[in-house]
Amino acid sequence: MNSPTKVRILPPVVAERIAAGEVIERPVSVIKELVENSIDAGATEIFVAVEAGGRSLIEVIDNGSGMGAEDLRLCVSRHATSKLSELSDLEKIHTLGFRGEALPSISAVAEMTLISRATGLSEAHQLKPAPLSSEVGRFDSAQPQPVTFGHFLGSDHGTVVRVEGLFSQIPARLKFLKSQASEVAQIREWLEKQAVAHPKVSFRFSSNDRNVLHYKASLTEQGLEERLQKILADGEDFPILTETLEYDGMRLQAHWVRGMSLPQTKKLIQVVNGRVIRDRFLQQAMLSAFRQHLLPGQFPALCLFVDVDPATLDVNVHPSKYEIRFLDNQKIYSGVQALLNRLIERQGTPALSPVQSDWTAPASTLPSWNPPTQSWSTPASQTPRAQPEIWKAAEFQLLASPEKKQHLLSQAQFAGTLFLTYLLYEQGDELVLVDQHAAHERVRYEQIRSGSRTPQSLLMPETVKIDLEKRLQLEPALTRLGEMGFEVETFGEDSLLFRAIPAEWGNRQVGIRLKNLVEQVLHAEQGAPVADEQLFEQWASEACHSAIRAGDRIEPIEAAALVDQLFECENPWNCPHGRPTVVRIPRGRFEEWFQRREKR
Repeated sequence: MNSPTKVRILPPVVAERIAAGEVIERPVSVIKELVENSIDAGATEIFVAVEAGGRSLIEVIDNGSGMGAEDLRLCVSRHATSKLSELSDLEKIHTLGFRGEALPSISAVAEMTLISRATGLSEAHQLKPAPLSSEVGRFDSAQPQPVTFGHFLGSDHGTVVRVEGLFSQIPARLKFLKSQASEVAQIREWLEKQAVAHPKVSFRFSSNDRNVLHYKASLTEQGLEERLQKILADGEDFPILTETLEYDGMRLQAHWVRGMSLPQTKKLIQVVNGRVIRDRFLQQAMLSAFRQHLLPGQFPALCLFVDVDPATLDVNVHPSKYEIRFLDNQKIYSGVQALLNRLIERQGTPALSPVQSDWTAPASTLPSWNPPTQSWSTPASQTPRAQPEIWKAAEFQLLASPEKKQHLLSQAQFAGTLFLTYLLYEQGDELVLVDQHAAHERVRYEQIRSGSRTPQSLLMPETVKIDLEKRLQLEPALTRLGEMGFEVETFGEDSLLFRAIPAEWGNRQVGIRLKNLVEQVLHAEQGAPVADEQLFEQWASEACHSAIRAGDRIEPIEAAALVDQLFECENPWNCPHGRPTVVRIPRGRFEEWFQRREKR
């Protein structure tokens, strides 16, 4: 007797929607595919409009070369493309899109209408593929119909794509979309990166008939500089520094807003051969050069252009084409590091002194052996923390606490000092080591940081521009800034006006520092740390110089007091610069070393 059949061919509607899901995740995915097609078609003007964050309507209009009736009929078929003709073309991709999956994927998850008129043709055509159903798995049965083109964007040729009811037939996907403001913000961010990558193309974007952005096309280098100023520096008059490196058939160029930092990577722009990407390897290479120059958890405003031989690049790694693969990763990594190190060295570092963070080099450049210890530490991005108990003493002395508070080492047995640097504690089946300098540095830092905040009026108020989408976040942000010693108010629709700042800020680079601070406050979760880089360095340096040193001898009662005060800190696990304060070694590791048991 034959067993029941378990393998079956999926119905066309299911197969099409699974394939579409690899390409179309949210409204910005649709816009990405359509805009890249417009650029490949030679468009110099592109207009994007959405309603309800892209849920109800997405419309992309361009003045590209357009399509005739037969091309329009074929473009919604799977694997149909004008950008490849033979297998060898895959080895030298010069276009932004080539897979032939974008339009059928969009048709599988929404209602789509295309109107196009090719250059030199007198007639335009419209195509409206039938909605996907269990009977219809392909779209090439639809027939284009003649229509009046309407001279969109002032041109007699081009393409209009309307996408309505995105995911309306797929509730499971629809519920994962974010708020309208969030979806619009993602679209805006992606279009801004495209505007940087293609300064010769005009980009306009509107949401619910409200203009969100407009970048006019420019054929000069000044056009790119103006876009970088507006996008990287949010239109502020902050200096943008540029460095170029050419070698071994590769051209690298970086544009960096010196001194500007953000709590997220939205202003890390990667452009490879004109393609805007979000490649983790390339981001790691970009950040490695800055790991000693920015606060932990902060990222630079930086745009990187990479131009290489297309034959050394694989852009077919992921259906959405956000990630790529280089033939020689090490050459790219070394080149990016050399470019950015030279940029930083020639132009000066953005911070007062080096700051360690958790950015690391690729695994291939790290030692193959790891120490047998394990640190009790939180991510460096969590330092420094919010204000702890206020300490009024100008000089800090290690005194035993009147009442010993309970903490992780309150029941541990003090076992002495190692190298006059590490306090040893035996606790259960573990040996715990406390770095006396790092621990005291953390204690001193939080004492200094929690001092008084006396506002100092500015001679000329400072304005900081913000995105219109962030207005809903302003009220809690203003409250938090007020608690930190700033006098600030809204100014117009897209700015904050600072009338006073804490006196300890001084007057050095106040504008860009306020911009960085506002970005941190707007994006920080409740209770998350917020700090100014220069003030952080000032406090951290003072804490370092006033803390117990490695090699200083301290008595057991002082060691106990230090540990008690360390665990009263908001973040006891790291010194201000991110080094661990506490490390533990399990008993089992000692038994492995002395061969009392086999390694796991």
